[in-house]
Amino acid sequence: MNSTEQCRECERLRALLEEARRAGDVSRAVDCRVLLRRHPAHDGVPVAAAGPDA
Repeated sequence: MNSTEQCRECERLRALLEEARRAGDVSRAVDCRVLLRRHPAHDGVPVAAAGPDA
């Protein structure tokens, strides 16, 4: 994967995280953040969860 391509799994998890936040589903939002943190690193850099409370 080159640096201009987005990881589809990261995109999917970020979309689910945003959906959970909008719905006020704290439990699901936490699950999404955990999955983002456990997702493999890209180019040696860990994938960070989006958002200030991530």
